[in-house]
Amino acid sequence: MKKDRRGSAVTLFTGLLLTAVFGIGLASVRNPGLFQNRYLQDTARDFFVNLCEQIWLPAGVVGIPMFLVSLILDLRRDRKERRRG
Repeated sequence: MKKDRRGSAVTLFTGLLLTAVFGIGLASVRNPGLFQNRYLQDTARDFFVNLCEQIWLPAGVVGIPMFLVSLILDLRRDRKERRRG
């Protein structure tokens, strides 16, 4: 694997992770009881959902374009490599 491919994979993964944080935060803000379970208390889940609620807008503003741009560039690079041989 080439060095630039690793960099694009990291960018792609980071964009996807930020997009997931955006989705979880947006869903939790719109419906506060969505991730709550009446019979089970989970501190890690509550912490993660609260974190997503706090940063969902910046995560979406940064994550969605980062994911789309890195995906398009990666697909373009793959297409060029297939044409070369």
